[in-house]
Amino acid sequence: MAIIITEEAAEKLLSTIKIPPRPAVIGEISREKSKDDPDLRRIAQIISKDIALTAAMLKTANSPFFGLRMKIETVQQAAMTMGLNNVIGITTGLALKNALGLKDLKLERFWDSAEKVANVAAYLSGIVPGVPKDLAYMYGLFRDCGIPIMLQKFPEYTQTLVRANKVSMLAFTSLEDESHSTNHATIGYLLAKSWSLPNSICQAVLNHHDITILHSNENFSVEVRGLIALIRFAEFLCDTRQLRDDLDWNVSGPIVLSYLGLSEDEVNDIKEDVFQYKEVA
Repeated sequence: MAIIITEEAAEKLLSTIKIPPRPAVIGEISREKSKDDPDLRRIAQIISKDIALTAAMLKTANSPFFGLRMKIETVQQAAMTMGLNNVIGITTGLALKNALGLKDLKLERFWDSAEKVANVAAYLSGIVPGVPKDLAYMYGLFRDCGIPIMLQKFPEYTQTLVRANKVSMLAFTSLEDESHSTNHATIGYLLAKSWSLPNSICQAVLNHHDITILHSNENFSVEVRGLIALIRFAEFLCDTRQLRDDLDWNVSGPIVLSYLGLSEDEVNDIKEDVFQYKEVA
């Protein structure tokens, strides 16, 4: 069942929880993109003004998961080679880290995990049709973006996460609601909305703990369901590669793989391809 956040509920939450504003660089890029004839060189110049963002974007563009046959050395080269949407998707996702100010060790681990999942999702988008690479990568970074905000708002939230790791995906947000009167999916949705991200990403962030929506066509686009399934599969692959238990996969796995139309042999082939890269180790 689709979750609906009313304007009144959103305003109430935003009055108590600080959502980081959209970075200026993302606003500049969006304005250029909205023009009838967007200038790739202008977008590259905007990104290049931020040295840290440029370095992170080039590192991501040269990741083996994006499958480029040549080394990308400049933002303009990335824009010309990867296309406008991919460059904007990468830049928007990477800007999230700076906006949230992820400096302590716990949050660095959070970001490292999100980047691994996003990279694998970008790779999977090339073999599982229906979800563009830029959206898969961006959603991989934004899916759990409400967690750092919850950590900053609620000192006791660390204990909530410990408890949440012992329950099912569906019960995670209910546990948060009981303890904090809100949850990371709702907060992440408000952040994605305030940053003017595509509606499919906003809805996928809000509903990502309800894997049962893969069974239903009601209220959800193919893109929303595809994003949720793709990232859940990417998360499983990352956990398996790092020898971490994915306690919920026995329940959610068959639903995800059925939706994606992947056989056991195909899953094993994908594992072999993904596990060869040190970026998921």
